Amino acid sequence: MLNFPKANSIYIHIPFCSSKCAYCDFYSVKYTKKRVDQYWDALFLELAELAAITDQKLLQSIYIGGGTPSLIKAEKYFSLLNKIRQYFKLVPDAEITIEVNPASITAEKLIIYRRAGINRLSVGIQSLNDKYLSLLGRKSNRQHNLEKLTLINRFFNNYSTDLIFAIPGQTLAEFKKDLNDLLKFEPPHISLYNLELHPGTKLYQQYQADKLEMPTEELDAEMYDLAAAELKKAAYNHYEISNYARQGYRARHNFIYWLYQPYLAAGPGAVSFNGNYRFQNKADLKNYLLYYGTANSENILEQSIQTKKPTRNSASEFQVRQLEKLTAKEKQAEFAFLALRTERGILLNEFQKRFKQDFKKVYQAEINSLKANQLIKEANNRIYLTNRGKKLANEVFIKFLP
Repeated sequence: MLNFPKANSIYIHIPFCSSKCAYCDFYSVKYTKKRVDQYWDALFLELAELAAITDQKLLQSIYIGGGTPSLIKAEKYFSLLNKIRQYFKLVPDAEITIEVNPASITAEKLIIYRRAGINRLSVGIQSLNDKYLSLLGRKSNRQHNLEKLTLINRFFNNYSTDLIFAIPGQTLAEFKKDLNDLLKFEPPHISLYNLELHPGTKLYQQYQADKLEMPTEELDAEMYDLAAAELKKAAYNHYEISNYARQGYRARHNFIYWLYQPYLAAGPGAVSFNGNYRFQNKADLKNYLLYYGTANSENILEQSIQTKKPTRNSASEFQVRQLEKLTAKEKQAEFAFLALRTERGILLNEFQKRFKQDFKKVYQAEINSLKANQLIKEANNRIYLTNRGKKLANEVFIKFLP
């Protein structure tokens, strides 16, 4: 039977949105109250299933993402978090995060979140420029975002803000203004993402039709360097390629991913990992609801590991979860490039302990090539990205793929 000897965190996917942002490729569906109520019932069943296969049920973190979790009636998070507490134990200072959109948060919701036990927000600001908010398909405008940041500071002392850069048409001066305006609110944590175009999104379609011109690699790098310099001056630690934090405010949930530790996830499209297997729920709410609404539903995880095939429910004949067994090479590669995302990099002793092999022997050719191109450095028994390597991280990571 597939099981989790240990899982330090759980991700809960809330797949509902009022509309799709122009850049977003995450799974989402149109919000309706009926769908949400049905989904809550199904989610509770999956949580029970995940708890049944987890031995050590002590969670360091819970992350509620989407979609747009802040669209949902705030009171529903009492029942969700109580159900998680029923099935799992939480460390006393567990990090409990919810993603919020400035367009759908109110003072009342923030108060209820706190009462429910949520102690951290991830705020999708994305931009403080009306022109680019419109291009990205966001519902908020600059003034609204600024007002909601003021509101959040009243109720939460632990929150993160997302900001996108390298948007088509964006200048270095415009990005600097966005960043400096955001810094006036002194958010404890900032995530900076250069805009990536994903197939199936509105922006990708516009780009393919030659209606958008993406910034040059040089401008992208200038924005990255500017952000790193400005945030360092403002006492933020650049602890991961895209993430900056004040002392004591690193994202604990994300660190579990970067350290390649086991994690659980629930909801359509959600991915779990137990150290040897990775499995992903099909990104299909209708099938998810059908599966968990089937009275004779068997334990899909146990069925998957026994058959070594994607699970199908005999009653409705659809795939609900894809199971992938990772090879030794795949695990070593994933460990390496996830560790390289962080400032500490790859700890050579840790790789040796985990895989019983010498990292420098396994990847000797790759290490020599990356060092020659000034993309990585080695010091104090660790290997980490240089500043140049951070900007060309994907070129580094691909070297480790089996």
